[in-house]
Amino acid sequence: MSRELLPASTAIFVTVALAAFEGLAVAAALPEVAADLGSVSLLPWVITAFLLTSGVATIVSGRLIDTIGVRTMFRVAVVAFAGAGVMAAFAPSMEAMIALRAIQGAGAGMVIAVGLAAVTLIYPPHLTGRAFAANSTVWGVMGVASPAIAAVMLTQLDWRWIFLINLPLGLLSLLAGWRVMPPAQTLSDRQPMDYIGAILALAFTAAVLFAVNDLAWASFAWFGVAVLSGLAFYRRSGTHRSPLVERRYLTGAPFAPLAFAISLLITGAFAPNAFVPLYVSAGRLASEATTAWSVLFFTVGWTAGANLSSRLLDSRSELKVIRFGFGTTIPSLVATALAAMLALALPVLFAALFGVGVGIGLATNAALTLLRDVSEPQEMGRSTAAHQFFRNQGFAFGSAIGGAALFATVAKTVGDPELVRDVLSGDSAPVGGPVSSAVIDGFALATWIGAVIAALGLLALRRISPSRPAYAPDN
Repeated sequence: MSRELLPASTAIFVTVALAAFEGLAVAAALPEVAADLGSVSLLPWVITAFLLTSGVATIVSGRLIDTIGVRTMFRVAVVAFAGAGVMAAFAPSMEAMIALRAIQGAGAGMVIAVGLAAVTLIYPPHLTGRAFAANSTVWGVMGVASPAIAAVMLTQLDWRWIFLINLPLGLLSLLAGWRVMPPAQTLSDRQPMDYIGAILALAFTAAVLFAVNDLAWASFAWFGVAVLSGLAFYRRSGTHRSPLVERRYLTGAPFAPLAFAISLLITGAFAPNAFVPLYVSAGRLASEATTAWSVLFFTVGWTAGANLSSRLLDSRSELKVIRFGFGTTIPSLVATALAAMLALALPVLFAALFGVGVGIGLATNAALTLLRDVSEPQEMGRSTAAHQFFRNQGFAFGSAIGGAALFATVAKTVGDPELVRDVLSGDSAPVGGPVSSAVIDGFALATWIGAVIAALGLLALRRISPSRPAYAPDN
């Protein structure tokens, strides 16, 4: 917050606040959206479609940032994100909502890429970890504010106002950062955009999501599409003169194992976390205010973990802090599953989710700091965007896998997932009824699956050498 850094900090943090509010408030509003628009079985795609396009837009933005600069990309990103959000307020159906969320996700991907690159380019090395932690603190502050604002909107106004608030926040973000974001690092290395690579990345992500969203015979066909598009994308990364993602970010250490490990950790954490409001509302029949506040604890935990990480990095290696994050997240997911399965008091569940968030904050903040140390300034947009692409896959896959587990359980138990809408609308049986019990069982199953997936990330960490000189970039 020094005088020379304050303008850029303001622009970055306001942009983060905009994205944080939208993500948290929309998650809190999901039960209301489902009750109003119907098509409850499509509800996971309100989150998944957003994350699908966000991931692809992030890696596309990485190359654009390294050519046309953070400043131009910042302006485009905020307009796209906020504009699509305002349009989502007028969605007449769940299908339209999903389409608009996909567009908004593309804007979010650009916002994320811009934010990561701006931090690594603007702040000196000794402040990078703290700048990332400050970003997480903004998420935490919005984690406290967003549920309160969402609760007021849901009880006094309408869920559509959660999207309409994009207009004033978007304008504020543009005003703060219009001129202070850094320009292009170089103007002599402008390569054509790899549009085919972007299409292949989108095809791979979409195919995997369709495969895990509704496990059936069609899933094998979707997995086949994912394998073919993934192989084509990998081949192109090594043969095209200007690939969307260079192969070293896909297979080279520490870039690839770091990205895979963090992606699996986030997948495991997000499988249950995306549906906490639905569990609290439809499973435990809590009030709208309690449902809105249920998204708070994971987010505040993430903030606490990120700030703790920034301090631990003063005396410990990034890899040790990342492992500490895994060691916190996985047991907390187990505790969350037990609290959900046994229908313990909601504060117990919320405390476990806080622990999950702490672990994610520890690991992700340390990973970004490590990434900054092994990347050259002129590749910062591409390296951070590639890393964020894998992180976004974690969010998207976690949402899809968690939704598949939850709604498959509901369908198996009560036959029709649309019965959840009756519960959300107030036409429900008491707590313990078949629909509520099915939601509880489905959420617990999603959490157990998440714990297993997060544990798999430890295997990827083994490929990262604990000695930094072994993978430091040549200068």
